[in-house]
Amino acid sequence: MFKIVIINLFFIFLFVSCTSKSKQAKLRIDNSLSITKVRGAQNIIEASLKLNEFFFYPTSTTNQIIKHPYFTVSYSEKNEQAEWVAYKITSNNYNKSIERTNDYREDPYVKTQSASPKDYSGSGYDMGHLAPAHDMGHNITAMSESFYLSNISPQKASFNRGIWKSLEGKISYWSSFNDSIYVVTGPILDNPIEHIGENKVTVPRAFYKTLLAFKNGKIKAVAFIMPNEKSDKSIYTYAVPIDKVEEVTGIDFYYNLDKIIQDSLEANINLKTWISIR
Repeated sequence: MFKIVIINLFFIFLFVSCTSKSKQAKLRIDNSLSITKVRGAQNIIEASLKLNEFFFYPTSTTNQIIKHPYFTVSYSEKNEQAEWVAYKITSNNYNKSIERTNDYREDPYVKTQSASPKDYSGSGYDMGHLAPAHDMGHNITAMSESFYLSNISPQKASFNRGIWKSLEGKISYWSSFNDSIYVVTGPILDNPIEHIGENKVTVPRAFYKTLLAFKNGKIKAVAFIMPNEKSDKSIYTYAVPIDKVEEVTGIDFYYNLDKIIQDSLEANINLKTWISIR
């Protein structure tokens, strides 16, 4: 079985290497590797990621993707923030000896220059993380890079320190009983509240997270859309199908998955299945 998987992945790699970018965007993994049924699916997926680092990334409408060691950004110069940030969580993400660095600064890898902390000064908004600092506890480098402004978006304090923080905490908890969780998160940039700072940073009205969890060769998915405001509601109130996030953002998520699997994961929402520890 292992040799068959390696051979299949080798041909996938050759095909990706020889296919135009437009065709790569439509690439699907062959049904013979149906990752909800094949034993050891997580190993197949991890190997695919090594061959094709964009395997689980959504489409980018900005044409500026920045890959940091532990998270990847699609940066929107127009809005001076990411349209999405993608990262992976496992129970190994968390090292209690790694403390927050709080070194908010421009991201030197943004070719058009990112927003800066000065844009937020006196604005009344928090510099809210997209990939949470807590999830970047791999090492001091990962923690520090999470404070790049490419990973920051203007959030109301009552939102950032309230229900958004609660959702982040839940995702950390869910990672403890899954093999891994792939997260794509970002702002909904249409119809913003306002713009702040010299760089006219867009203040989003809402934020989203899409989650793809793997355990024992099975996949499950869920998404959340939350308004940028205080809320005392349960986080589950804001659960939506991934299709809904695609509708409001214009971004295509998980397009490299098998078409049947993708459609099934993105169209449905089953909170009972999602929160199950089995």
